[in-house]
Amino acid sequence: MANLRQTLYAWRDNEAAKKNIELFRVLPGSALDEIVKALPRTKEELTAIKGIKEAKYREYGQAILEIVDQHVAVHARSAPGDEVRSVSDIINKQHHPAATFVPEETAPYSVSSYLDIVNNALWRFSARVKGEVTSCKFQGSALYFTIKDPQDESVMSVFMWTRDFELTGIEITEGLEVVVEGKSEVYKPSGRFSFRAQTLELAGVGALKKAYEALKKKLEAEGVFAVEKKRTLPEFPTRIGLITSKTGAVIHDFLNNLGKFGYQVRFMNSRVEGVAAVRDILTALAYFKTQPIDVLVLIRGGGSLESLQAFNNELVVHAIAEFPVPVVCAIGHDKDVPLAQLAADMAPSTPTACTVLLNESWEKANALFALSEHQIISAMNDALWHLRTELVERQTGLRGYFTSLAESFERHVETLRTSILVLEAELGTLRREAREYIRASLVRYRNTLVLFDEILKKLSATLEASNPLRQLKLGYSILSANGKVLRSVEGKKVGEHFDARLSDGILEAQIRHIRPN
Repeated sequence: MANLRQTLYAWRDNEAAKKNIELFRVLPGSALDEIVKALPRTKEELTAIKGIKEAKYREYGQAILEIVDQHVAVHARSAPGDEVRSVSDIINKQHHPAATFVPEETAPYSVSSYLDIVNNALWRFSARVKGEVTSCKFQGSALYFTIKDPQDESVMSVFMWTRDFELTGIEITEGLEVVVEGKSEVYKPSGRFSFRAQTLELAGVGALKKAYEALKKKLEAEGVFAVEKKRTLPEFPTRIGLITSKTGAVIHDFLNNLGKFGYQVRFMNSRVEGVAAVRDILTALAYFKTQPIDVLVLIRGGGSLESLQAFNNELVVHAIAEFPVPVVCAIGHDKDVPLAQLAADMAPSTPTACTVLLNESWEKANALFALSEHQIISAMNDALWHLRTELVERQTGLRGYFTSLAESFERHVETLRTSILVLEAELGTLRREAREYIRASLVRYRNTLVLFDEILKKLSATLEASNPLRQLKLGYSILSANGKVLRSVEGKKVGEHFDARLSDGILEAQIRHIRPN
């Protein structure tokens, strides 16, 4: 099972490298692990695995089934307890002459499966190789060139994607001594062995120095290093973008020496060693270009011209020169100042010196606050002394004033006390007079009530005698029609209705005959 898993992962690595895509875009690791468990032998069994649909089967299905078939066939022929050997096992045994390998009678590999196993073994070894360029050509989106060993004329074919080559900033020509870094493979369509380079750099300090001077002269002519383009740091920066390696000591030096002024440091981990760091640095610069920062800081420790190649790359230099906010670039160096520092707005020699620049406006503000605090306290002490003197003087004046005021107050209190006694006597007299007046008024009121009561009784008797309703009890009645009392037969007609009010009710009547008196 372990060998099948390794073979499948090696096959996926090779496919992803050939197509220059991420590993998961070939197949996710979970799908490969499921293949190892299920050992699918047919299309239906393979497409039943999650992550492998019709499109994936058309592209990779036959290759996967072939690898599984080969694995099953080899295990079927192996004795119990025997280990199935791969090409990588053979390669490993070649490094240990004491170990021996006796080939067994097994089913043959297909060419594709065998090359997958070979490429899996080769892909594990990454190397840096130095040689002289003997030929080179650009074809499509790739660069094909060969390098040779000047000692014995050994030749190696090298393949490199154009986009990776453009990051190097090198003009490749025949006879140029270079160092390539990458991995080897056998290209299955042609069976050709080649070296897939990920980075390319010049070999030797002389060549690097020459390239450095040429690029420096070119950028100077373009005005990239012009002093008038340099920007000053904003006052009181708080949002800092930091680009460096998380494993280096410089990041700790930087953070330990950065003042406690409420900085918000956004960090982007990046390689800072050699040509391989170019892609990381450009990626970090592109990221921070979209972030709300006040200043960008790019730092690394000291190094030789070879180790600082990424900071002498034309793309990196232009990206720094065109960055939208001020850039502080602190890169240690032996002799030649890295071109990235020449393009930056400020180029202190160390990360610690970089923090001094960032802290400067805050430190000045602190000093100004301390001076202002001293001046304010001194001014307050002077003001308090003058105020105390003035208060003492005013206290003396106020004491005399209030003494006079108290004496005047006592006099007025005595006068008020006398006035109150007089008023109290007058109020006593008025109170007695008011009581006498009220008593007399009550007597007059009571007599008036008695008089009115007698008058009302007389009026009541008169009204009662004149009340027409009283006559009704004597046998009389009141005739009325339409709310009006009938006083005469004049105007009345036979058939008309009228009311006859008696003492205990009303009779509704009708005129049947009219007889005049």
